[in-house]
Amino acid sequence: MRILIAPDKFKHSLSAEQVCEIIAKRLKQKSKNIEIELLPLADGGEGSAKLIANQQNAKKIDIEVHDPLSRIIEAHYFISNQTAFIEMAVASGLQLLKAKEQNVKKTNTYGTGELILDAIKRGCKHIILCIGGSATSEGGVGMASALGFKFFDHLGHEFIPSAESLENIKSIAKPDKNLLEGIQFDVLTDVNNPLMGENGAVFQYALQKGASPEELEQLDKGMHHLHALILKQFNFDIDTKAGAGAAGGLGGGATFFLNAHLHSGIDYIAELTQLDEKVKWADLIITGEGKLDEQSFKGKVVSGVQKSCKKFNKECLLLVGYNALSEIENLPVVYSLTEIAGNQNEAIKKPQEYLKRAVDLMIKEQDLFNEK
Repeated sequence: MRILIAPDKFKHSLSAEQVCEIIAKRLKQKSKNIEIELLPLADGGEGSAKLIANQQNAKKIDIEVHDPLSRIIEAHYFISNQTAFIEMAVASGLQLLKAKEQNVKKTNTYGTGELILDAIKRGCKHIILCIGGSATSEGGVGMASALGFKFFDHLGHEFIPSAESLENIKSIAKPDKNLLEGIQFDVLTDVNNPLMGENGAVFQYALQKGASPEELEQLDKGMHHLHALILKQFNFDIDTKAGAGAAGGLGGGATFFLNAHLHSGIDYIAELTQLDEKVKWADLIITGEGKLDEQSFKGKVVSGVQKSCKKFNKECLLLVGYNALSEIENLPVVYSLTEIAGNQNEAIKKPQEYLKRAVDLMIKEQDLFNEK
């Protein structure tokens, strides 16, 4: 039997590489008559840039940047030849803030712009920007400020906007010196939401970044204002591409500020890692992630792997930290660490142990190694 193990990370518990290794080791303990291919994956969210960079043997670059609340921190990105692999979450991510510090009204993406600027100064001509896991909802204006764009209020004063002050932008000036000219930007998104409205950046994601329900409408008005201003001043619509609402609207903003191409992160990484070829090779595919929910099938790793499995009529099994989709029709067979552990806290506390148990249960229930 040939088995492909192609999971995402289990957020805050195990990296995708660790998930692969634990599953593979357990399978090999149960049967010697198997071939295993390990393919740790990502979808544009946290860990994506590092995963891609590792596959490209890229060099890590450490620099100081501003975090979402404008404090100096050390962040990193990767360079291979003239290509930079940048993850916005290391500079502007929710992971950088304590729960009490999360305030989407005031956070910005300035640090992400600083990472991009440093890569350009080092001679990079192609930048792959992974934008999941943001702490922000300001359409990428902070990033743009770091790259030389200027934002002015009704009095003509320049300022760096945040989500709560988007409506104060009266005009935008492009950089005096266009450092971005000749740079190719590919932006990988882990969701396909639009910029504005009930399915957009604010209403879908701002609550988890520190907004209150009462603030959502006003924050969405700010996003509408930014959209309308760029459309009026530059005749450019930042809400036409799938994923424009990713990372608090950074996806949409990047199409204007960076002239970027937006990509589904899992589709981009699947092509880069030759997922289809590996699925064709395998008799069984095992994938998974930390939490299986509705977003899992809207551009996440699980959706990409399942799409490839359907294309080649291959069996797909899921190992997940927590399954919130038990009622969904046509769901692949799912093994949940939380269900085996009895509660989510226990599963998070001992993910290696319960992942091994989940593999054992999968082998037993699917009768994987029954030699007939």
